[in-house]
Amino acid sequence: MARPREFDVDEALGRATEVFWKRGYEATSVQDLVDALGVNRASLYGTFGDKAQLFSAVLDRYRREVNGLVERARREVNGLVERALAPPASGAEAIRAWFRELIRMVTQPGGPRGCLFIGSVSSCATAPDPLRERVLAAVRGSTDRLEEALARDPGIAARENVRALARFFAAEGHGLAVLARAGVRRQELEAAAEVALQVLQPPT
Repeated sequence: MARPREFDVDEALGRATEVFWKRGYEATSVQDLVDALGVNRASLYGTFGDKAQLFSAVLDRYRREVNGLVERARREVNGLVERALAPPASGAEAIRAWFRELIRMVTQPGGPRGCLFIGSVSSCATAPDPLRERVLAAVRGSTDRLEEALARDPGIAARENVRALARFFAAEGHGLAVLARAGVRRQELEAAAEVALQVLQPPT
């Protein structure tokens, strides 16, 4: 009869990921891994093989996690756009609704602070190219939908900087999500959004 495994494999891979991330592959010793995982060498080799095989398992787990983050982020963004920016929403009110939905999402009770999408953008810095491209496509898609909503307002559509305005609001939305991660309160985020919307007021 095989001896029962003495540790949770996924938890062990998570700890190994932290070690490799902090030290790098070359500087990480087998003893570093044994200490971090809290297992003996026999259990480590018996489950994962050598250091290279363990590192390969860590990379596979990381790719799966990032892929999941990107997919969840994509659904969040699409839902946000559908609720706030879909026709016939237009102009300042569309952007205000988008801010409102974004702030609600990043400050919901019991949920992780900040936007998963923003976290995905950051975590994809070393992800495979296809995953990073999906994140970048989501960023471009958000900007496109913001531009379309702005352009449905005749007064704004007549401006020469509609695309720049869309990029500005996309950046502002991302910034609000980062502030939410830092613990800024919902009311303060809403106040900041209203300040950003002032750029849409007709020049006097």
